[in-house]
Amino acid sequence: MLLVVGVVALFWLVRIVLPTKPYTFGSIDPYLLFLPTYEVAYRWLASGTLPLWNPYVLCGIPWLATLQGGFFYPSHVLYLVLPGPLAMAASGLLHLVFAALTTVWFARQAGLGSAAALLAAVLFALRGILPNLVYCPPQLEAAAWLPLGSVAVLRLAREGGRRPVGLLGLAAAASFLAGYPQTTTYVVYAWAALLVALLLGERAGPRRWIATWVLFAGGLVLGVLAAAVQLLPALEMTQAGTRAARQLDLRTMFPFGGPLGGSSALPFLAREAITGSRFSFGVVGLALVPAALAAHRFRPLVLWALVLGALTVAFALGPLTPLFSLYLALPAVAWFRAPSRMLLVTEFCFALLAATGLEALGSTNAGDAGAAAYRQGPGAAVLALIGLAAVMVLVFAGRATAGSSHPALAVGAATAAVLLAGASGGHQRRRRHVAVTVVALAALEPFLAPPPDARLPYHASTDALYRKHSAAFARLAALTGPARVWVFNREAVPEVAAKFATLSGVRSIDDYEQVNLRRQSDYFTYFAEGSTEMSREPWVFGGLVSLDGARNAARPATRRRLLDLSAVRFLVLQEASLRRAEVREFLEAAGLAPQSSLPGEEPTSGEDRLVLFENPRVLPRAYVVYRTRPAPPADELLGRMSQESFDPLVESYVEGDPGFIPAPDAPARGIAAEILRDDPRVVELRATAAAPGLAVLADTFYAGWQADVDGRPASVVATNHLFRGVPVPAGMHRVRFEYRPASARVGTAATGFALVALAALLRRPRQGAPRRSGT
Repeated sequence: MLLVVGVVALFWLVRIVLPTKPYTFGSIDPYLLFLPTYEVAYRWLASGTLPLWNPYVLCGIPWLATLQGGFFYPSHVLYLVLPGPLAMAASGLLHLVFAALTTVWFARQAGLGSAAALLAAVLFALRGILPNLVYCPPQLEAAAWLPLGSVAVLRLAREGGRRPVGLLGLAAAASFLAGYPQTTTYVVYAWAALLVALLLGERAGPRRWIATWVLFAGGLVLGVLAAAVQLLPALEMTQAGTRAARQLDLRTMFPFGGPLGGSSALPFLAREAITGSRFSFGVVGLALVPAALAAHRFRPLVLWALVLGALTVAFALGPLTPLFSLYLALPAVAWFRAPSRMLLVTEFCFALLAATGLEALGSTNAGDAGAAAYRQGPGAAVLALIGLAAVMVLVFAGRATAGSSHPALAVGAATAAVLLAGASGGHQRRRRHVAVTVVALAALEPFLAPPPDARLPYHASTDALYRKHSAAFARLAALTGPARVWVFNREAVPEVAAKFATLSGVRSIDDYEQVNLRRQSDYFTYFAEGSTEMSREPWVFGGLVSLDGARNAARPATRRRLLDLSAVRFLVLQEASLRRAEVREFLEAAGLAPQSSLPGEEPTSGEDRLVLFENPRVLPRAYVVYRTRPAPPADELLGRMSQESFDPLVESYVEGDPGFIPAPDAPARGIAAEILRDDPRVVELRATAAAPGLAVLADTFYAGWQADVDGRPASVVATNHLFRGVPVPAGMHRVRFEYRPASARVGTAATGFALVALAALLRRPRQGAPRRSGT
């Protein structure tokens, strides 16, 4: 265990922390999404505020329901006690160590020797996709529980009982709470396939199959219930979100081309997965995979790893193979983009195959099993040499992407020498020396691969860059008041991350969020493209990052009225963005007035200086309107609302009954309402109505928002597509909006029940108590 921790820690330091190249597009997510999300969410939690609703982006979003914050994930307590960058670094290291240690545990429970178990940990935790998931923390955190759940499945198949059920429930709950359901879905399928292989290997009878599957399902159900505090709000959001729980079309499933384009997946597997890059399986591991065929004692494990590994590779290739129709038929997996993310499961299978191949060399066990392995060792070594030869052919063919094939060739030559020594026979002690050398070569390979192409926000320099404009954003929050801003970040640079508005308490209309509401997507996509449907990759709304407009559509400036409606008072951007013709065109056509500089910014700080433009035609965020009209379909409605002549204080569009009867003598135009309280989950207005009307708040309409007028419950209606309104009688009234989602309350109760049940299942039996086994 100490050796595993030491090797993983050394790898993490040398290959992940020390590289100091600038950030790139491939490493931007920690800056734009994860670090600001974690920092602000746990700042709220520390102050006693649950992150149920975020009012600072996209006119408000059900934040807990977006999942990727993983707000209740246990290890995120680090963000309560450490600075954000340090907590992210510590979490990445801990999860790599945890994945490695639990891989060792699974391999040992499966009967593999210590050297083989160590090899499995090295190949899974240090090579391929897993260590590169530090750029996507929730994906790493969700994936790290794959080996522990596999331990639970192994024990469940062999002995049954309550503790494996509890262990499975714990692994499933933690993986779900991490906030990356796509990875968790793949992990659950891997566990289910492993259970099938183990029961087939033991030739279990029908009653054993039924009993074991009932326990397996019970463990998963407890895991889901334990994560219900996050999953139920997310399920509620799917009813109104852009990412509904249904099969995606192929264009959305492959947002950046990929296998749908017909060719990019195969070169990736040849260049990246075979050998040469930091994503590759590695020469040593690939050489040992054929030797696993000689490990007859581990046939169920080998067959599971071979079949599942091959299937996941085929699925990752997308429509290039006929097996993709099976992928689309599997429940839940087709809900997610980029099926290539399931290569993580492939690599776990690969690591176990290589470890089993090493075991087949007859070098790590003792006793009768060791004697059998000793006899099969030469045959396994021959298979390994054949596998190594095939890998070397690929290397010589120029498939390595390390900049040079020399490291792969050197490791391959050393591996060949070791395998030849193993094939020549000898004492068990000599074979153990062979195993140790093979493991050492496998551990060396990750250090020879190219380093990551960009640094993470672990460094003081990147942290300083990330916080460069913090003073300016604080001033902007005071300057803006209850109105909103648009922080335009066309270049996707960390120092102007959309979520920095949330950190600073600035209400923004933009966000970099993977999951959002359909109403938000319709509204802002229509502003950017003149249609509610995205016309460019990634085919789902991910923020206002372009002013180019869609093909055959008018420029966004012609729809600038939508900015007025959402109370956008200021546009903030880096001075470098002014070099873009489309930006200058938009500013001029939209009539935005330039300010000298953003308060808190030095006027001579260069092209990364923030500049401020004011919208002179901004509408109030809260107002009273006396006339309404039924809302037409979204595209037609947004087309009408984007017209310069549309005035929501004269007439607004509502969905359903507005809740009042317009008075014939009502004023022609309503008036602004005063915002008295403006907290994340509570907004209070003082609305003065000359006649019965609708008090409108230009914040997102969503289930869970409840309202009262002067203390009496009132209905909330969707107004002007994105916003919410409450009917009020004539006179002065106090209107209160409060976010009280039933999904969060029910989810909290379910989580509490499941945690008690899991604790009871995992509790050790009292000393002297009879131990029950079986199913």
